[in-house]
Amino acid sequence: MKFAIAIGLLQLLPSAFGKHGDSFQRRSRHNNHEGLAERQVIETIYETETVWVDASPTQTATGAETPITVAALAAETVSEQLSDSQATTTTTSSQGVQTATGIYGLSQATNPIDTFVSSASSSDDLVSSTTAYTADVSSTSASLGISVNVSAGINSTSDSDSVEVKAASFDGSWGNLGGGGQQSSTGSNDKKVFAHFMIGIVHGYVLNDWLDDIALAKSKGIDGFALNIGLDWYSQDQLDLAYEAAKQSGDFVCFISFDFNWYTTTNVTGVAEMMKRYNNLPAQLRVDGKPFVSTFIGDGFDWSAVAKEVGEEIYAVPFWAPTQENANNAGLSGLFSWTAWASKDNKPINEPLTTVQDEAYLDVVGKANKVYMAPVSSWFFTHFGKEVPWSKNWLFRSENLWKYRWDQLLQMGDNLKFIEIVTWNDYGESHNVRPWGGNHTDDGSSKWSEGLDHSAMLDLSLPYIKAWKAGKKSPVIEKDQLFYWYRPHLKSANCDDTDNFGSKPEGWEFVADTVFVTTMTKLGGTVKITSGSNAPVFKIVKPGVQSIEIPMGVGEQKFEFLTLTSGWKKGVSTVDISDKCWPTKEFAGIYNYNYHSGVLDC
Repeated sequence: MKFAIAIGLLQLLPSAFGKHGDSFQRRSRHNNHEGLAERQVIETIYETETVWVDASPTQTATGAETPITVAALAAETVSEQLSDSQATTTTTSSQGVQTATGIYGLSQATNPIDTFVSSASSSDDLVSSTTAYTADVSSTSASLGISVNVSAGINSTSDSDSVEVKAASFDGSWGNLGGGGQQSSTGSNDKKVFAHFMIGIVHGYVLNDWLDDIALAKSKGIDGFALNIGLDWYSQDQLDLAYEAAKQSGDFVCFISFDFNWYTTTNVTGVAEMMKRYNNLPAQLRVDGKPFVSTFIGDGFDWSAVAKEVGEEIYAVPFWAPTQENANNAGLSGLFSWTAWASKDNKPINEPLTTVQDEAYLDVVGKANKVYMAPVSSWFFTHFGKEVPWSKNWLFRSENLWKYRWDQLLQMGDNLKFIEIVTWNDYGESHNVRPWGGNHTDDGSSKWSEGLDHSAMLDLSLPYIKAWKAGKKSPVIEKDQLFYWYRPHLKSANCDDTDNFGSKPEGWEFVADTVFVTTMTKLGGTVKITSGSNAPVFKIVKPGVQSIEIPMGVGEQKFEFLTLTSGWKKGVSTVDISDKCWPTKEFAGIYNYNYHSGVLDC
């Protein structure tokens, strides 16, 4: 009767703060604004699931599988594993942060061993139940009866005589992708995604380097670069190349983000002269006919005076504090936030990032009839030691940040006109989405960045970007994909004697030894994850976006993905997880709390 269970499953699944600077003189940037992560009411949703041991979809190498094959595989696994008494049950919790704009799927498990996190846009999607289906199994094990219930979130519980499988509700609608071609002149209602680009570490870039970076950014839905500059001797040369490469690309824009760690609030002429050089170039972003400009900090700078020297109105959206006084400033068209990580007084906290700061910005700019540019970032870890003058050593809790921050941005939807990815290439703080390498200057961050790839995060964000531009509240799934990321060594690794700083980073205790997996599927499927020497973990995944967390195991990291759209892929990550510290060219072992990522395309 395994086939009956397979048919049942077949029916279920479809229905179901940082620092900027040049590479040699990096300096501290502390956010002085208050309330970066105010506490909110936490709603906990308890979920129970079964982990099947060594349930391997290994007969799928031809790639010619049908939905029935996937369902039959899942059913066979349930029957065989339960009859052999190999199923183990764990109870975990996932927490969502309740804010004025809704419940976001945030992962903060009380038990980090095996958390199952839903990406549902409301709590109702997580707890409501629907129709029940039942299939009886005759038997190899006469006492085994299996019932299948449909409700939100795939979970299963088992005891000696039954198993319950829950599948997420699915409305059958995948929608159309939104967005459109980027133009240098745009209206304030057009949605744009930018990436914060650090000019300070690319003094050796040539035109082809810029063309390569822009081609990659464009392919991932990014519309332009926010070009962060200080007072480096090569800033103007690199800006010239960036604007030229953007012009040659045809549909990519640039704007300057003045770094007020270097610029002073009295340097109106310096800012105006730099803007005048680029304002009329084809690739300069203009909004409502005005040249767009931004900053890192610089509260109180006189942008009205800049406009007067430039000789035209400007569209200034700087990173200033979310006060009504700032929003009302006549020289500004909006405000930008740098609160892309949960922190308090620029210190790590054991909390997820909420939308409290976003709401503060939206409130003040809304009253002033201006715009808000929101940040999104994948990680934060920095580990400069005694070998450099800019020593700093901490991490913000960022484990599943990239995924749930994009969920938050989708919920804010049309309240946002601009999103800025923080950052494109700041390897020193580990929030780069550009792959390590290329013609950039090493400021010392190669010790924890080289060999770790972040580029899968660009693939993960693309369905979110397209959905946001189209006004949708959930990612639009074009193809089945599995994304994974994890740190390269266990927290237990100890190397104070050989580490470049001499101690673990501040905030290390707030993270778990976890491998993170997110799937995007049209109809659902099955996932097998083998983390090192740990027993393989098998999961049935629902349609849409679903996140899974499993414990790290020392050794190779293997992933296998079989979908109900007849897709199949497996792979081994290029970075193993170790129980020892990260070796470098200079140090026998350092604490590396950066991450490595990958993607399987089915």
